Amino acid sequence: MATNTIFARNPEERDAVSQKHIAIAGCGSIGGEVAEIATRTGVGTITLIDPDTVSPENIGRHVLTQSAIGQRKVDALAAHLLAINPELVVNPVCGAFSGEFGETPDLIVSAVDSFQCESLINIYALGAKVPAIYAGVWGAASVGELYYVLPGKTPCYHCFASFRRNAAEELPTDPRKYTDPDFDDTKVPGRPGLWAQILVVSGLCFQLALGLLGLRPQLIDELHNLWLFNMTDFNSSLQPLAVTFGKTARRGCAVCDPSRLADLAAAVRGAI
Repeated sequence: MATNTIFARNPEERDAVSQKHIAIAGCGSIGGEVAEIATRTGVGTITLIDPDTVSPENIGRHVLTQSAIGQRKVDALAAHLLAINPELVVNPVCGAFSGEFGETPDLIVSAVDSFQCESLINIYALGAKVPAIYAGVWGAASVGELYYVLPGKTPCYHCFASFRRNAAEELPTDPRKYTDPDFDDTKVPGRPGLWAQILVVSGLCFQLALGLLGLRPQLIDELHNLWLFNMTDFNSSLQPLAVTFGKTARRGCAVCDPSRLADLAAAVRGAI
């Protein structure tokens, strides 16, 4: 089927993003869905980064099906995306985020569940001057969280979320941290949550992606770059079924404040 037929209902968006390169770190529920939305919109190149394989418990909230169980997530997802648009350039990277790309992406979407990995993504994005979105959910996917960074203009992810390292340290100790040099003790355990909520967060994430790629500039506010969407926690102070735009902490790392270069260097050493 001709590509112009596939994108007959969004030709303008297709033309605008056909030369764009999006890197997606974490190919689980949110990352997989953002990759599919990007593909159906017409993004030209997608890099997929994830070290894991597809397990049965993934299927209840993932774009992949049971036929992918046991396969590497990046390979199965790449095949799924190419079945949608055979002209897509897709780069599957089965492994942890390293910041090594054949070409610098136009945007990074972080959909990982590890503060350590998010810190490494933050360091790379700041150094390469690439905008980044950090996507996740709270609890049983009751509230979605999206935080975007414009290097040099907004507080970076470390400035916003450094408290999460302390939260990760409060997780139950796993003995593998003493025997496995690659074990990540800042990784949050899998939690329940419905696919419907994942779809909401992923859709909002891609709207932000369009904003950062220049298609929806009205969505980008350098002062309120935290989006919270309350889907099921109706006892929360957040308005239900609506986006709350948060004003984040002041810039405070070396990119935001060169006098704190030593602090950032210490944070980087602690994240690796």
